[in-house]
Amino acid sequence: MKKVLMIASESSHFRNFHIPYIEYLLENGVTVYTAANGEFVHDGVVHTTLGFRKKITSPANIKVIFKLASLIRKERFDAVYTNATLAGVAGRMAAKLSGVKSAECRNICHGYLFNDDGSKRSKVYLACEKLVRKRTALLAVMNKEDLEIAQRYKLGREIVFLNGMGLNTKKFPEVSQSDIAKQRAELGAENGEKLFLCVGEFSARKNQAAIIEACSKLKRTDYKMVFAGQGDRLEECKQQARDLGLEDKLIFLGQSKKVNLLYRTCDCLISASRFEGLPFNVLEALYCGEDIIVSQVKGNSDLAENTGGVYAYNDIERLAELMENAAPTNRQNALPEKYWLENAFEENIRLLRYDRI
Repeated sequence: MKKVLMIASESSHFRNFHIPYIEYLLENGVTVYTAANGEFVHDGVVHTTLGFRKKITSPANIKVIFKLASLIRKERFDAVYTNATLAGVAGRMAAKLSGVKSAECRNICHGYLFNDDGSKRSKVYLACEKLVRKRTALLAVMNKEDLEIAQRYKLGREIVFLNGMGLNTKKFPEVSQSDIAKQRAELGAENGEKLFLCVGEFSARKNQAAIIEACSKLKRTDYKMVFAGQGDRLEECKQQARDLGLEDKLIFLGQSKKVNLLYRTCDCLISASRFEGLPFNVLEALYCGEDIIVSQVKGNSDLAENTGGVYAYNDIERLAELMENAAPTNRQNALPEKYWLENAFEENIRLLRYDRI
């Protein structure tokens, strides 16, 4: 029986992106193993819990690499799918150390955490990618800039372009006007108030601090800024809001199970990210009819080509200007159908070689 190993930094990655593909493999007689931080339970899947640390040079990640190498050596996988930057490098290094040449490595890049700008950070991350490129039989990227980097440095023997993993539109049904009115009331939004929304982990990369600073520069008072998510920078951002006297304008919801309702209720999604692959929060917001204001970085730029809501990364004045002049939302789905799961799935099965294991 054929066997596949899927590796990610966090088990939520499998839940968010890979369930349809895991089920495809299982239905076609492939045994699926997963490995990541945290638990992952799915019928027919064998899961291994890892101990990744976010800092790519952490000694703990060395232990993870040897643990994965041992697993690959024991199970003799036919294919190893690695995801994103940390797990992508660690998983391919583990395959290299395992000595199991038959385990073909297929890396799905959900966004390189660097630009090709010659900075120290870029050199470190690029060096890691170069270290495992000979072990990368297939490399999949999701935005134009990452495609250019991958091709320039030959980071995989075969390089393909995906329109993301596919947005499962069934998770984002229409909601009633009464539910929207109730949600606005829960958020304390008065009639006519603009509701801005930011969805994502509080981190340096997601850069919520820039949004908070932009709010402090607004002259308009008819708005609320809603944050949904947890993360290491949450308390720091709450303190920033208090220091700027924005407690009555900023709402911190924490992790929310009502994201679809938030997209349908709020008027405009804001992303201040430093790096993205193909950001699901922007895909989701566009599908739900929200306007977007996003930093002009890879991933964001690919999705915002036909909108006016783009600003140079960390240009706080421009971000504040876009928020100040945000127009009424038309509430029409603006996500091209190529990004919908029902349209991307079959193409991804072919491009990612799930049908050739």
